[in-house]
Amino acid sequence: MISELIRTHTGHTIADDTLAAARTRGGSLAATASAITDACHALMATEADLATSVDAISGHLSQIRRAVTGGPSTSYVTRHRLVALQQLGPRCDGLTAQWASQITHLRAVVRIWLAHQSHQGAPSDSTIKDFATGIIILIDNDISEGVLPLGVGSFSDLHSYLDANDYLYAEGVPYGTEAASEITVAVQDLVEARLRTPGRPFCTYGACTFADHDHTTLHSPDGADLPAIQPMHCQHCGRPAHYDSRLDDYRHDDPAAPDCFLIHRA
Repeated sequence: MISELIRTHTGHTIADDTLAAARTRGGSLAATASAITDACHALMATEADLATSVDAISGHLSQIRRAVTGGPSTSYVTRHRLVALQQLGPRCDGLTAQWASQITHLRAVVRIWLAHQSHQGAPSDSTIKDFATGIIILIDNDISEGVLPLGVGSFSDLHSYLDANDYLYAEGVPYGTEAASEITVAVQDLVEARLRTPGRPFCTYGACTFADHDHTTLHSPDGADLPAIQPMHCQHCGRPAHYDSRLDDYRHDDPAAPDCFLIHRA
């Protein structure tokens, strides 16, 4: 049943006995096998609840159809059924959202399982590049949805907005062993290098929509008061800059800009 569920929702095949055997061996692979099994059991429970709710809705609708053609004597039955339908609607909405979230989680842990199977040895350069490319796509999606600002330039900064490890999990970067840690470091280094690639879009004064950024100042680079609000520049190197209230720190607008005495990225 678990293998069928995995195949249906992920397109991959993992035999039930393979998962059972992995759970007895210990280590990170055993933890991943347990996570897959738990995710499948939770998904099956949600699908069962959904089926029960849908059957109940269907039954109430059938009774309402009969009642509306039965005349005034059936009005109480109709009202009773309509109230029941109103109660079932939000429950179905919640179960549907839960079902979708559980499928996403199952796909993520299956990708981690597959990564463990495929990358037990030293990773190739192409493997590291593939992981980094997938993570950059996910980051760009979050930028387009307003979750992240343009110009984010490091995993340390990413962690200030969300759990950046989720990017690693989503792409199936292996974890739990010394070799896996080396892969993670290599992937993070390459992602950060790409985030700071010269020419990559970044937000700046007049073109920033991120609510936690302030690209303005009332002080000139030498610290003197200005008569009106002006675009912010670093008081040390003069490059365009901004204050990020989420980071509680200043940043150069361009993540590719070199660190200076006042502004540096972790």
